[in-house]
Amino acid sequence: MNVRLVPAGPALGHFHRIVRDLAASQEKRVMLSIEGGDVEVDTTVIEQLKDPITHMIRNAIGHGIETPAVRLAKGKTPAGLIRIVLANVYGGIAIRFSDDGAGLNETAIVERAHGLGLDADRLSRQELWDLTLHPGFSTAAEVTDLSGRGVGMDVVRRNIDALRGTMSIHSDAGAGTAIEIRLPLTVTVIEGFAVGVADETYVIPIESVIECIEMPAESSEATGIIDLRGEPLPFLRIQRLFGLKSSAHVRENVVVVEDGDRRTGIVVDALFGSSQVVMKPMGRFLRQVPGVAGSSILGNGRIALILDVPEIITQARDTASHARSYA
Repeated sequence: MNVRLVPAGPALGHFHRIVRDLAASQEKRVMLSIEGGDVEVDTTVIEQLKDPITHMIRNAIGHGIETPAVRLAKGKTPAGLIRIVLANVYGGIAIRFSDDGAGLNETAIVERAHGLGLDADRLSRQELWDLTLHPGFSTAAEVTDLSGRGVGMDVVRRNIDALRGTMSIHSDAGAGTAIEIRLPLTVTVIEGFAVGVADETYVIPIESVIECIEMPAESSEATGIIDLRGEPLPFLRIQRLFGLKSSAHVRENVVVVEDGDRRTGIVVDALFGSSQVVMKPMGRFLRQVPGVAGSSILGNGRIALILDVPEIITQARDTASHARSYA
C-alpha cells in the first residue's frame, strides 16, 4: 500500500498550464495555487482526479471568474485566483477547490430549475447548488468552448462517486465558489468492517462506521426508525435489501454509519471486526446493483460484497420519510 502512495503535488503541476491557456482564451487573468502537494494519494486516485479537476477549472474560468475590467470595478485584483488545497483527514484526503469569482448565479439557477419543471422556491440554497451537479444542467446563455453544453459538474460527480468519495458546493455571491471533496486514500485497499447476514459476509468501509449497538428486540420491520439516545435513527435490514432468508433466534446488531451529516443504522446478524481488504470493482453488468460498491475475496475463498454506504443511507432515509408522511 505504501508503494502505491505518491505525493499529489507533482501530478497536479500540469494544471498551471491548463489554467493559463483557458484564461487566455477567455481574455481573463487567472492564477492557480496548489497547497498541500506533499499529501500522499494512491496513484489510481490521482489519475481519476484529473478529469474532475479539469472540469472544475473550466467551470471556474467560464462561469465564475470575471474579466480584469469587471474585477477592478468590483474592487478586486485584476487577476482571479483558483486554489486547490489538499489535506489529510481520518481515513482519506480532503480536497478544497475554490475560486474568488462572482459565485453561482442563484437567479439563473432558479430560472433553469423552473424551466425543468422543478419547484425551486421550496429548495434550500444547498439544494439549489446541488442542482448544478445534475446531467444537462447549465445556466449559460450561449454555448462557448467552456460552457453552455450541459456537461461538466455531473461528470465531476460521477468521477467522485466512482472513487467512493463525497462532494459539496458552497457559494457566496460576489466572493466565489468552493467545492469540498473527500476521498479515500486508495480505491484498491480499504480498511473494512466485516459483518454477517444469514450465511453471507459483507464489508462496510470503516471510515463510515460510527458505532455498533444491539437492535431493539421489538423491531422486526425491513426499514424504520429506532431511538438512539433520544435521537431518531433510520435503519435498513441488509437481509431484506438483498433478499436473504431471515436467521431465526438471532439477536441482531445495528452498525451506525454516516455520510456527511447523514446517519443510518445497518441491521446485521453478526459483527466480525475490522481488517484490510482488497477492493475489486463490480463487472459491467453488476455496477448498477443498488447498495453494492465492490467486492473482495475472503481468506476462505468466498466473495464478500462491499456495501455502498451513501446509497444505503439514501434508501433508508427515503423509506423512513415516506413512512412518516403516511403515518
